[in-house]
Amino acid sequence: MKSILIAAVSFILCADFCYAQTVNSYQVKEIDQPLTDPRAIPGCRVLWKEERALQKYVQQHPEVLAAAKTAQPTAWNFHVNDTKAWWATNLATNTEYQVPSTCRKVGVHAYYFVADSLWNNDIVNQTQVDSIAAAFDFRTPASPTKGIYQTDVETFGNPPDVDQDSLIIILILDIKDSFGGSGTYIAGYFFSVNEFLDGSPAIGSHRSNHAEIYYVDGVQAKLSTANGLATAIETAAHEFQHMIHWNYDKSEITFINEGCSMIAEVVCGFPVSFQSSYASNTNVYLLQWNNSNTIPDYARAQRWLLYLWNQFPSDYLKLLVQNTGTGITGIDGALAQYGTQRRFADVFTDWLVANELNDASVDLRYAYTYSGALPSPVGKKYVDPNTGSQSGNVVHLGADYITFAGGSNLSITFSSGSTAIVIKAIEVGASAKNVVDVTGGSFSEPAFGTTYSSITFVVINTSQSVDVDYSYQASGIAPGVVELKHDVSEPAGLLQLSTSDTACVVFDGVPGAKLDSIRVALRRAGSITGGIWRHTGAAPRPTPLGTRLAVPITASISTTPPTPYPVPWPNWSTIDLRSYNIDASGGFVAGFVFGADALTPGIMVTKYPGTDSYHSFTYLHNPSSGSANWYYLSTGDSIWLYLIRAYIHTAVTEAADASELLPASFTLLQNFPNPFNPTTRIEYELPSSQHVLLVVYDILGRETRTLVDEVEPAGSYRTIWDGKDDAGRQVASGVYLYQLRTASFIQTNKMVLLK
Repeated sequence: MKSILIAAVSFILCADFCYAQTVNSYQVKEIDQPLTDPRAIPGCRVLWKEERALQKYVQQHPEVLAAAKTAQPTAWNFHVNDTKAWWATNLATNTEYQVPSTCRKVGVHAYYFVADSLWNNDIVNQTQVDSIAAAFDFRTPASPTKGIYQTDVETFGNPPDVDQDSLIIILILDIKDSFGGSGTYIAGYFFSVNEFLDGSPAIGSHRSNHAEIYYVDGVQAKLSTANGLATAIETAAHEFQHMIHWNYDKSEITFINEGCSMIAEVVCGFPVSFQSSYASNTNVYLLQWNNSNTIPDYARAQRWLLYLWNQFPSDYLKLLVQNTGTGITGIDGALAQYGTQRRFADVFTDWLVANELNDASVDLRYAYTYSGALPSPVGKKYVDPNTGSQSGNVVHLGADYITFAGGSNLSITFSSGSTAIVIKAIEVGASAKNVVDVTGGSFSEPAFGTTYSSITFVVINTSQSVDVDYSYQASGIAPGVVELKHDVSEPAGLLQLSTSDTACVVFDGVPGAKLDSIRVALRRAGSITGGIWRHTGAAPRPTPLGTRLAVPITASISTTPPTPYPVPWPNWSTIDLRSYNIDASGGFVAGFVFGADALTPGIMVTKYPGTDSYHSFTYLHNPSSGSANWYYLSTGDSIWLYLIRAYIHTAVTEAADASELLPASFTLLQNFPNPFNPTTRIEYELPSSQHVLLVVYDILGRETRTLVDEVEPAGSYRTIWDGKDDAGRQVASGVYLYQLRTASFIQTNKMVLLK
């Protein structure tokens, strides 16, 4: 089952602005409030217990499947305008209700029913039904001649057939879920209860249609919009895979089953989803599925299955779905059937390298063939190789990424009490890339700072059950001036903004650093005024601009550069900021206000792959969606980044003073494991020194345990809750809340204690 969040997103398409052979348009996207995580939404938690119960019953009573297959002697043979009341499941109460509906189309592979309440109220019409049918039967974004049905069947296998009819049923209805008007909704679901006879002891009190049927939401999806219709079609691909998977492996773990459905979307031509939520936290058990916070799991499962599909393109996914082994056993069984010598342990390590490197020129094992945006993992980053003694913990089948991107002549020593730790060094330079096994815990690269501009260490825990501690200490030659930038390409154009709109770029802090200068890529001769501010540390709303550090400052160029834009882009304006003595230890913001003529001189933008906000923000005065506020701007599957770069130097410090890049914002991570017994780990990040309260409450809001109550410097933190209250008493099983509170930030997450 798939759950979709329709976030508070507003779209406006400005009049196409053509200048210097570049057409620029942008979409305005809302920045979420500090207390809102737009991807922290439940998904398949709704029916997973019921599915597990069905699996268990079938294992003990296989005769119920045989009875279901022989109970209906003839096909449905529905015609357009035939009516039927289908059973659907209220996902808030896990009970069935009847949906009077009418067959609105008979396709090649499906009957398309629409709930009468939607049709009679003109919520769903024939054009929308025809569009979904065309995608399912004939064409997808991936192929103009092959529909979802054929694509999924060729990729995964055949659907079941308990109703003696080769056509499945797709019911478009108002799916009842528990989200209300929150903006989150269940876009569709397949429930295997329908594969059994109504009244079968296998399904208990549930009701069955005894048919191959799955459900697509037609209300909150807003099928009258292009996005809503695309979501419905994407959901059709996702849920059909679940139906196919049930036909072959009724006990597959959720991670693999959901991952295959997420890949069904990609195989049918839809982009990957939610990938930044995995990239931001790779230190998580690979096969984990958290039924109360599934978006990171969807992202990780999709990334893993995408890699398997790209590495083994000839029917591996079909072998995986049809292999009755579960989890790693099924993965290895399918690899053996595929004919490769690689097994899970090999593929897992190669995948973690590919997530950072993604370059087939180094080795095909370290690359995807998928051409869409795949954000790189976010880990610790040092601009000074002298780290001092550092430590970490990697969960089983998880990984940490540690990057060095400043200084030269790097040497590092890792130590761990476990042989499960495997370390790979990814060396990247302008003309050379390399992957090196770190054996014996020691690594030295004299060419760091010359041949290689960055080295990323992937610390991998290959254990399937035990978390492992490790430590490291690095040394080298400290850097001079270091460039901080977020853009990865030359200018793509200039956005048409309005007078007094503000463009800014947020930079992470570097302990012990001073800000030397910033550079701005401009279009046309002239000047633009702005400043440097301390980053507020919270979400961009209400504002990323904190204390003034250098205001006003001016960027200017004297001549208009040539077109088309030459490579490298020559017209950077440099602003010397050394006289301000700006401490760059904390996050800071460089921003500029557009004048009366937004084209003079104008800050250039470049595309960055992805759909989530990333360091560049814009204050717009008159977006069509509402009042003036901060937004980020996107275009298709990319976002716009302003070409503003910062330059810092690090003071000479003792080796114990690590130049680790500080967190860019407050973050309270989901506890792990969850559910848990008897202990769980809670991690959080502070972009600046704060008085921190980390408190556990019971479901009624009563304070149970204060875990942290002190002033802490900027950095990343981890604490353990042992399931006891402040008096040292073990608390009862149930749902608990944990809240991180500072002077400017509050976030609350849920966790479950099971005994």
